[in-house]
Amino acid sequence: MLLNDARLEVDKKIEENDLAGLLYLTGLIHGHHCVGSAMGVIAAHYAMKTMGIKENTGMEHIVAVVETNNCFSDGIQVVTGCSFGNNSLIYRDLGKTAFSLLKRSGEGLRLSVRLDLGDLLQDKRPEAQSFVKMVNEREATREEEARIMELNKEHCYSVVNIPAEQIFNIEHVKVNLPEYSRIIDSKFCPKCGEKFMETKAVNKDGKLLCGSCGGVYNQLDWSGIREINEENPV
Repeated sequence: MLLNDARLEVDKKIEENDLAGLLYLTGLIHGHHCVGSAMGVIAAHYAMKTMGIKENTGMEHIVAVVETNNCFSDGIQVVTGCSFGNNSLIYRDLGKTAFSLLKRSGEGLRLSVRLDLGDLLQDKRPEAQSFVKMVNEREATREEEARIMELNKEHCYSVVNIPAEQIFNIEHVKVNLPEYSRIIDSKFCPKCGEKFMETKAVNKDGKLLCGSCGGVYNQLDWSGIREINEENPV
């Protein structure tokens, strides 16, 4: 009997090699279907099956290391069950479409995009070529956006049928993992009165403030991790 029934639907789709179903579930958090999230589904499904992992209780017995914060990472989170919220997702700010799935020993698999991939994943229909322009310029109408999204969806459901070995380099790795997470004590900021993790305190004029009141904190956005310094803005 499984220890955890929260992921029964995902686990069943992994066991049955239902990548189309896993892609559908990824769309529920990603908001649409794209090649990046489809690649995440393919990579994560391959790693879970190859390593014989049949469930993830979210207690850090398996850990995923993602090397990008783009669409690819959503496929990884849905299929593996490793997320920021359950502390079993580690983010390395490298900008690479790559990830590792690891057992607690640190042993596991790393998948990274092949250099000889060519146009294997490209949607060659002329109408579909405007996706990048739509994202970068944000000038599409709602109707144009909807049409491009539908084309993306059709394409992605064919992409998930491509074997992982044709898309990724696959290697066995041994990684030094952080220790299991723990529940960290909280403090109350003397300036705003809000509660925050004590490990995020900013020492300012002898007072331990939260990052927003201290004016210094790290932010993860589309460009990666960067330090925000509100007192000395760049």
